[in-house]
Amino acid sequence: MNPRFSYSLLALTLVQIYPYQANAETLAGDNVERITVTSTRTAKANTDLPLSIGSVSSQTLANDNAQHISDSLQTISGVLLNQLSGGQGHNAAIRMPINFGGYTLYLQDNIPLQSAAFYNHNALWWASSNASLSRLEVLKGAGTSLYGSGAVAATVNVISAPIATNSNTLSLTFAEQGYKRFAGSFTQLNETNDGFRVSGAYLSNDGWRTHSAVNKAEINLLHEKQLDDKQHFKTSLVVSSLEQQMLNTLTEAQFIQDPTQAGLPEEVLQIDPKRKTDYFRLSTEYRFDSNDFYASVIPYARYRTNDYIATWQPNMPKVESTVTSFGVLALSNFIHSSGGETTLGVDVEHSSGEGYSFQPTERTTSGWGAATYPKDHVFYKNDTTFIGVSPYVQHLGYFSPNLSYSLGVRFDHNKYTFDNALPVYSDDGFGNRSIASRSDTFKHLSPKLSLNYLLNAQSSIYSRYAQAIRIPTASQLYDLKTEQSSAQLGSINEETSDTYEVGYKANFDKLSIELAYYLMDVNDAIVTAYDDLGASYRVNASSVEHTGAELGLTYNFNKAFSFALAYSQSKHEFKHYIQDKGRVDRKTQQMLEQDLSGKSLQMAPDYVANIRFNYTSQTIAGLFVTAEVQSIGDYYLNVENTQQYSGYTVINFKANYALTNKLKLHARVSNFNDRKYALQNEIRYGRTRIQPGAPRTLYVGLKYQF
Repeated sequence: MNPRFSYSLLALTLVQIYPYQANAETLAGDNVERITVTSTRTAKANTDLPLSIGSVSSQTLANDNAQHISDSLQTISGVLLNQLSGGQGHNAAIRMPINFGGYTLYLQDNIPLQSAAFYNHNALWWASSNASLSRLEVLKGAGTSLYGSGAVAATVNVISAPIATNSNTLSLTFAEQGYKRFAGSFTQLNETNDGFRVSGAYLSNDGWRTHSAVNKAEINLLHEKQLDDKQHFKTSLVVSSLEQQMLNTLTEAQFIQDPTQAGLPEEVLQIDPKRKTDYFRLSTEYRFDSNDFYASVIPYARYRTNDYIATWQPNMPKVESTVTSFGVLALSNFIHSSGGETTLGVDVEHSSGEGYSFQPTERTTSGWGAATYPKDHVFYKNDTTFIGVSPYVQHLGYFSPNLSYSLGVRFDHNKYTFDNALPVYSDDGFGNRSIASRSDTFKHLSPKLSLNYLLNAQSSIYSRYAQAIRIPTASQLYDLKTEQSSAQLGSINEETSDTYEVGYKANFDKLSIELAYYLMDVNDAIVTAYDDLGASYRVNASSVEHTGAELGLTYNFNKAFSFALAYSQSKHEFKHYIQDKGRVDRKTQQMLEQDLSGKSLQMAPDYVANIRFNYTSQTIAGLFVTAEVQSIGDYYLNVENTQQYSGYTVINFKANYALTNKLKLHARVSNFNDRKYALQNEIRYGRTRIQPGAPRTLYVGLKYQF
């Protein structure tokens, strides 16, 4: 572990925290960026909230011209998103190691992008991020009572711009490897207090790696209607389609030889494996807002497909799935004469998921478990219905004008009904089991408690405790392996987490700072276990402790220069975990279990840092330049902690130049130092798996507003 970079960076920034104590009226001319909506669905000043919420402003989004949301989200302390293989897929590391699990809840305009029962780590595929995008918010740690399963490590909210003016935008961006992106937004605001906007985008990219081409199209329709001074309707339709060629991780030898290769055998490339996903979401929000009462009701319908070749499995099976959801998010907020407020709400969701997996071509595998898989062999075919009903209450009160408290509780009642279309059998000859149709129910009560103290008009300190859950997904429950994994059936439980956090926030004239320290215990963690035949399945077998400190800081030196830092340092360890407990090797008859208690989790960076130096030219009107450093520290490649990866540091440059009041030129260079590096590195099933980072890439484009 090399702490020199991280400690020196902290020292450099903390030196300048205290000298500036002007009023908090503005920060960089945009006080609205200190207002957040994710925690309560209503606008709140960040110093009034006893939790850590980071945001990406509309101005930062406009200056980034990012080709993926992850580029801008990483300006928030403690947030790391890996854009896998340069495509549109991603995973996250927010108060967690880099992982594919359902620890992050993804929203767009406060509505979940997917069902927790059918979680996919690529949820931002389905977020509409075209020219109508207004801001991004990340609530770090367990969410408030408004959020259920998945809001364990973070809640990410993609927020669309409201209809406030008649402004239209057209933009285009080009880059190497055939990259092109077109986006537009057309808004009509009428005198009758209603407005309409249509926005969309199209992206096409051949990809810098072999067989990594992407095509994505999206459209977003928004209608807003103000009935009177208290009632408001907002209706939104999001439709998108994504098609992406599939590839695989690389071994260390492949990475050294040529990081642009696909990592797939030639015979697999011949079948041109692709992933295709279509998405549809329709929602309507009714809001009533008076002086002492606020109510919101959001019915929504959601549909998505996800079809792909599982290139990470030796036999390359085809997987087809659809999920159809209907839900309602309802809450009411009462303001008391004492100044306190009480929120009552309920979330209801009905989701139906269809899963089908089969062998698209005959394939013979080698090594452990070698076999010949015949064409059209069916691995699973089933329907799963999920019903979730989650009432909650949250109360805000005051001990004094400066000291407030918040109490909340959420009850989640989740039920799965599994309907198997295949006959029941213990082994299909390839280590897959087919179980009888069944139902399973999960119930949990999650309390929340916090204190917030306003030091003055510009700053506050807080402490909080929050419990959250992660329910097992339908595939973890029912896509089982051989009969020897039957102990899992009906016995797997939801994970529970307890988050303890203290923090400090301040918005001065030139300086804004957010500092947080957290401890998060995860109990009954769902991990991968193996039976005697080497088949994998899921069990609750671990307790994990996550601790860390986060620092978000922006400082304006003068009108020309500003500085922003997003930094976190963390530790992620098994409190208790016996891997392969009771398992004996069939060949050697030796005990395979290992006590990993006290070991670090794999792919858990020591630190994550994003540094930005911004320059607004005072001599060349309309020129804005950003120099950015993205860096992560070392981490272990495996849970045994026998091998380490040293992390990486890359440099990016971004420039925007206003040619006229309406026309802006933008350019950026990612990985300016052309670093050959592993974006992600791990050892899984005894094999090194490297996601290579993209080489130096130049993007240029134009944006026209009228």
